Amino acid sequence: MTTNDRPLKPGPLRRTGAVAAIATSLALVASGCASGGYGAAGADSGTFTYLTNTELVTEWDPAASYSNELAAFPNMYETLTRYNAEQQEVEPLLATEWESSSDGRTWTFTLREGVTFHTGKALTSEAVKAAIERTIEEGAGAAYLWGPVSSIETPDEQTVTFKLSRPAPLDLISSASYAAYIYDIPASADDFTGASFGTGPYTVESWEAGSENELTLTRYEEYWGGWEGDHYENVLYRVVPQASTAAQLMTSGEAHYARQLPTNLLEPMRGEDGLEITSGTSWQNLFGMMNTEKAPLDDERVRQAVAHAVNYDELIDASEGALTDADGVIPEGLLGHSSDLNLRLYDPDRAEELLTEAGYGPDSGEILQLDLTYTEGNETTATVATLMQSQLAAVNIELNIEALPWDSGVWPRGQEENPEDRQDILLTYWWPDNPEPISWFQSVFRTEEEINMNLSYYSNPDLDEMIDEVGAVTAVDPDEAQSMYEEMQSVVIADAPVLLLGDVMYQRAISSSFEGFVENPAYPNVVFVYDLQPA
Repeated sequence: MTTNDRPLKPGPLRRTGAVAAIATSLALVASGCASGGYGAAGADSGTFTYLTNTELVTEWDPAASYSNELAAFPNMYETLTRYNAEQQEVEPLLATEWESSSDGRTWTFTLREGVTFHTGKALTSEAVKAAIERTIEEGAGAAYLWGPVSSIETPDEQTVTFKLSRPAPLDLISSASYAAYIYDIPASADDFTGASFGTGPYTVESWEAGSENELTLTRYEEYWGGWEGDHYENVLYRVVPQASTAAQLMTSGEAHYARQLPTNLLEPMRGEDGLEITSGTSWQNLFGMMNTEKAPLDDERVRQAVAHAVNYDELIDASEGALTDADGVIPEGLLGHSSDLNLRLYDPDRAEELLTEAGYGPDSGEILQLDLTYTEGNETTATVATLMQSQLAAVNIELNIEALPWDSGVWPRGQEENPEDRQDILLTYWWPDNPEPISWFQSVFRTEEEINMNLSYYSNPDLDEMIDEVGAVTAVDPDEAQSMYEEMQSVVIADAPVLLLGDVMYQRAISSSFEGFVENPAYPNVVFVYDLQPA
């Protein structure tokens, strides 16, 4: 999904076949169980305060959620399983155990007993079936993940059986950060707005769109995990676009977690009592999505020229640790990553040659003008945009840059029906929907009939065919899938619908007033607050 930031780097995910996978019910929630030590805040000791730089909730329907609300939704909604990136394994959540048939086409999950939705309704196999079938039917966001499912059966109240049309890692799919939520279905989809219909430890207390204190969650008294021991009672998601203000709030102890701060603000905070400054790798990219349906970027040569005009090393250096070099579309730590791809590197001479071929050379008498948008409140993208402006000017391209709110500016402009009304280049972050690389290709690079996350509006039928095939190959032959993903990345690099500007390094300021936080790249920018132990 897109928008803002992510650390841990597990090795490549290798699946050698559809063998039975049984998980123990004694292992509760996966991602936050390690006792780490982050955390200082003098704010209300019963409230965990999370600072974000942009609007939080753009979609309340858990079937369609596909944006920044990921930071909050896993505290309200739960999935059948959760992926532990540190251990590189799937762990129990709403399901306590699961197994697959030898051919990988039948998966059976046993549900945790004693779980209720925030509506008071009991979690049953019928409720799970209804939620997933609705998500599939809605077809929004990451619903494509359930594509292999041909039917869902409920042999008893605690058992759910999935019949698949092809082998697929349903344990991973069930742990996805989007489209895998299990929820009670209200009478109307409008009822989702400002409310929670999940099973998670927290439910909505208040939501004020556009306000600084946008979302407050409060504990769900009947949560299946119980409330013995030390837990935060409430969670406040506070929107603070200015990084300097966020840094002040962290230093003063008024907040517990700042999702991303620039290095120039983090460095002076090192050594401050009550604060930890962390940095780590992620599964997240910074992309420059180029509008392939609008002149001049509908010309492959112009897109390739822009790709060669960007000085990537300069961008990485200027990010001051927020970005690292991209080897391709897929970051290190996932199946499909390769450091041997033929990237389009900085080569202004080649950029000028391509522009001349396309009719925009220095003798054309025309300065090529492009509009670039990015989400306000992110200093890394602001720095990248400003540097790109000067770099492209060197090859006779005038880049007009504009910072806008994601929800009310960048996103709606990117969705305009008329390609001429859209931006030329959109800077955005992307991370996978589940711990598999198919997410990049299915969501970002596959042909779309209606605009969703393919914000380059790119279409290549040959690539579409490979995307449709690679999922089944992954389940039975990961080595062949690795080769396919390398070929798919080569196609994208050749067609140049996107600028591979860098992979994200998470830079966090975290209060030391709590323990139990574990950074999990499978759930970017998520703090599983229930797992924390206030000091």
